[in-house]
Amino acid sequence: MQIDTALGSGLERTLRPFADARTLPGAVYTSDDVFRLERNGIFARQWLCVGRESDIAAPGDYFLKEIAGNSIIFMRARDGRIGAFHNVCRHRGSKLLDARCGAGLNRILCPYHAWSYNLDGTLQSAPQMGEGFRKEEFPLVPVRIELFHGFIFANLDERAAPLATYFAELPDLSRFRIGELVCGKRIEYDVTANWKLICENYSECYHCPSAHPQLHRISEPMPRSSRKSEVGNCFNGGPMMLREGIATMSMSGQGALPTIPGLTHEDCRLVHYYVVYPNLLLSPHPDYVLTHTAWPVSPERTHIVCEWLVTKEALSSNADASDVVEFWDMTNRQDWSLCERAQAGVSSRGFRQGPYQPTEDCVHTFDRWYANQLAPLLRNGSASP
Repeated sequence: MQIDTALGSGLERTLRPFADARTLPGAVYTSDDVFRLERNGIFARQWLCVGRESDIAAPGDYFLKEIAGNSIIFMRARDGRIGAFHNVCRHRGSKLLDARCGAGLNRILCPYHAWSYNLDGTLQSAPQMGEGFRKEEFPLVPVRIELFHGFIFANLDERAAPLATYFAELPDLSRFRIGELVCGKRIEYDVTANWKLICENYSECYHCPSAHPQLHRISEPMPRSSRKSEVGNCFNGGPMMLREGIATMSMSGQGALPTIPGLTHEDCRLVHYYVVYPNLLLSPHPDYVLTHTAWPVSPERTHIVCEWLVTKEALSSNADASDVVEFWDMTNRQDWSLCERAQAGVSSRGFRQGPYQPTEDCVHTFDRWYANQLAPLLRNGSASP
């Protein structure tokens, strides 16, 4: 793909200083060619949050995730270690597993020619392959993974820097004990909008007073003059304040969930929102951590996995999280509707790059990160992993 002059010029306008910058050009939300570049040049080369360690708690537990068009198996082996492998038999390439998740596997059996694999990816048996066949030469093809606060991150690029290097500038979130939290609820959504529109919408609250009256009633943005800039090579974000008399983000503004132990008074008055590039939306609250992972399906469709992470005490005591879940499910659906309206607009011949409102600095930061990712891919004309 040769660089498109108009698209390149549009990205240059986005990369200008905030006051003079313009939003991303419409083609980045609609073009099949751009989508292919993103898939191979971003999602196949960067660290992606794929799930939680607790999703595969016991040996033989697994789940599948499609990354940049590749089906990947994430599985816990008999020794307790978590591994990731391409969902491809080493014989003639048959897909191995079909179910999105499962438990209690003793082995992986190829349905085509009955090659079987151990839970650590090594080849267990290959029927009738002859005396000279060496099983150790044909394990499943591994995928790099690293663990972070209970999350599993994967990267298809064997040459990528370690996760610790990538996350070097990420704020210290250890006080929220995210690694100790467990999933209290999961809801998945299919949104008819580009993944970047979802990240941009998450990054601003300019729309909140009119689009989220319930949210606006219980929280408010911090003034830019008092808000610290939270920006790094792998993320950007910032906090919002709970209004006086409000304890948490829920329908009532009050919480039935226990507060995360050890948080300061200030932590209990703030809700943080981080976009961890490219696909994790991470929001620590005083009593739970809300996460969204965004998975591009096409230029105009995104699959989103939303999870509420709560303390083990909350789960064991059957604390009622319905007020919290109802609040965010409602807010999510309001946001997805806005993103779908934006998708319809950016797809129009009438779309033109617009200015950023003064509180949309985090949107501009995300857009600049994206423009800096896409521009070299356009120049190179290819993004093969």
